[in-house]
Amino acid sequence: MNNKIVKINWDEMSQTYEDFTSDKDSYSFSIEWPTINEMMPNIKGQKVLDLGCGTGRFSFFFEEFSPRKILGVDISSGMLDIARREAKKINSTIEFQQKDIEGFLLSENQEYDFIFSSTTFHYIEDLEKLFKSISSILSNNGTCIISVIHPVYSAHYPLSDGDRLPTDEEWQIQYLDTSERSYVQPWIEYSDDVENFLSTSYHHTFSNYCTAVLRSGLKIEEIREPLPPIEWKEKFPNKYNACMRKPTFMILKLSHQ
Repeated sequence: MNNKIVKINWDEMSQTYEDFTSDKDSYSFSIEWPTINEMMPNIKGQKVLDLGCGTGRFSFFFEEFSPRKILGVDISSGMLDIARREAKKINSTIEFQQKDIEGFLLSENQEYDFIFSSTTFHYIEDLEKLFKSISSILSNNGTCIISVIHPVYSAHYPLSDGDRLPTDEEWQIQYLDTSERSYVQPWIEYSDDVENFLSTSYHHTFSNYCTAVLRSGLKIEEIREPLPPIEWKEKFPNKYNACMRKPTFMILKLSHQ
């Protein structure tokens, strides 16, 4: 996958993404964060790394736990511009660095006590190399929490077909086919501010994730598949039922073996 194209896409849709996901009823706030919060170790006084930090949403959450340092890394200058503006507004001391996470991990020689990433790993083809790199900079007593697009969810992304936009009928589960996928992001599709364009990523199966983790020398402490909030059953019945049929997130808590 061309990292340059990924960067350009995220630069273009950064504000639309922030607007779409910053609502308190967004999937990030209502499904992902409550579960991550339950899984969190004590990070007070620790060094924290947020891989694919985007606009810094989770980095800012982590700052409330009083870590010693937080570094957020992301490929998109547009996303980091939003993060830095927010950091300035709230007097945050988080450091943000623009770099693709594979390149960052290959060059990084510092250890971190807590490593986190949210919905980034489907942009990475080689999971085994990725988790080995993470293992190499995670401190001996450190914890890693990785939130990924659930394999069932990414399985329904349409298979890539050049520059052609997929039809609605192509959004069908194709679980064991790990070919490259192309699709229109929901925050683009429902926005009049940005013209529709293809985003490209990979689909990794459950066994792909587990095998990559185990071969890296990391230990799986816990795997969670968050439910939608029960109040959505009446408030947003269509969204609730869709989440029950097709889970959005899978969250892994890892440590050294």
